[in-house]
Amino acid sequence: MINQFNRIPPLHLLIAFEAIARHSSFARASEELALTPSAISHRIKNLEELWGIELFNRTGNQLRLTTAGARYLREVKESLNSLNTLARPEFKAKKTRLRIATPPTFGRQHLLPKLSEFTRLHPEIDIELHIQIPLMDVNAEEVDIEIRFGDGNYPGFEVTTLIAEPCVPACSRNYFQKIGGSSIFNPIQKPRDLKDLVLLRSPLEPWKPWFDAADLDWKEPDVGPQFNDLGLLIEAVVADMGVGLVRPRMVRSLMGTGQIIKLIDIESASPHNYYIVKNPNKQFPEIQSFVNWLTLQQW
Repeated sequence: MINQFNRIPPLHLLIAFEAIARHSSFARASEELALTPSAISHRIKNLEELWGIELFNRTGNQLRLTTAGARYLREVKESLNSLNTLARPEFKAKKTRLRIATPPTFGRQHLLPKLSEFTRLHPEIDIELHIQIPLMDVNAEEVDIEIRFGDGNYPGFEVTTLIAEPCVPACSRNYFQKIGGSSIFNPIQKPRDLKDLVLLRSPLEPWKPWFDAADLDWKEPDVGPQFNDLGLLIEAVVADMGVGLVRPRMVRSLMGTGQIIKLIDIESASPHNYYIVKNPNKQFPEIQSFVNWLTLQQW
């Protein structure tokens, strides 16, 4: 009697294919699956030989699915999701709760848009998101893992840097035009040209480190609009209120549409960054799964 399942590909080949397609990268997929790049490349070669089709187009540093590969990916995702549920049928009845604390701006603008990917990869985990006040490290209630915005000095906790990005002065297009800027002229030719502009202030993003990087012997501004939330600071920049310190990666969509314009190329390291903070007494698999996923993202 012929085995009706004799053409089912080995599961490890399908898992490798899904990971590579999701990341568009052999290297990132190998990190996620804890494999060497050569091992994961060999698995895709085996899968392609098994079906007699090419799954990816490789052009330079770019990796894209072929038409057949894209069609096959849809089928593989459905099959893996079904197998995942079959392997742990109790997930349908009971899930593990993961309580996460995040600063409001990071949570709203950067974490939430990506969080559906994590829940798709881990349907056994229910997410519970809490807001944390930056620098104060205050949570509404007990959580399992935190994303903190601060100096990284958290005694008694396991700390991993998530995002450390320099700051640059920026303003809105309207404000840029108001100070005499145009598509062919930037009125801010040197750091001292900021002297008569409105500098938007925030204890989360102080100006003094940037002044030092720009060789300006200026003190931290004590006048002008002040914001205790990075999201509000960015919105104030967009609303033509003045010049604020922003992190290019964190506002790349606004820069891409021209709503925010970088005034000068000088960057400064911020005293505050984003960190993953874990309680060493909480060593649960759902926490480690979330940490692994966080560190693989391109923020």
